[in-house]
Amino acid sequence: MPKFRLAVMRHAKSDLYSGEHEDFLRSLSERGAGDARRMGRWMAEDDRLPEWILSSPARRARETLNLFAEGAKVDFGDRTEWINALYLGALEVILHVLKTHKRHRNLMILGHNPGLEELIGYLVAEIPEAGESRMRFATGAVYVLEMACRFDKLERGCANVVTHQRPKALAS
Repeated sequence: MPKFRLAVMRHAKSDLYSGEHEDFLRSLSERGAGDARRMGRWMAEDDRLPEWILSSPARRARETLNLFAEGAKVDFGDRTEWINALYLGALEVILHVLKTHKRHRNLMILGHNPGLEELIGYLVAEIPEAGESRMRFATGAVYVLEMACRFDKLERGCANVVTHQRPKALAS
């Protein structure tokens, strides 16, 4: 049976002290910018780049995707959908968004916690440990999942983790 792939990426580290009081407008920190580029390079080198991206429109998610694309040396402009519901979206919202994309085989969703961590917990029966970090889904991290069903048929435990990475584990 053909495989379907979903990369789940949390936005890179934001700058909590930027002076921006509105959460939606918070930008990336300097570390977050470097992390996003590194994760893009890692995904490109590992030949795991998505064909289509669904992203939160929050500033830190947009910046993450732009720098991820720079690191991967790819232009995702015409392959990206900015979806308001993904800004701090809960599990049910994220699942609904994914289920409307049945024509794609290789998606990436870029957004925020706790929704993305809940998504992985729902789709994957056994989640690998995140390494030294106590955080299962650190900022800038990516989990690549594979499943035998289309996105409109997602159900609990239907996916396996193919690989996962967090920026801190990559050499700069």
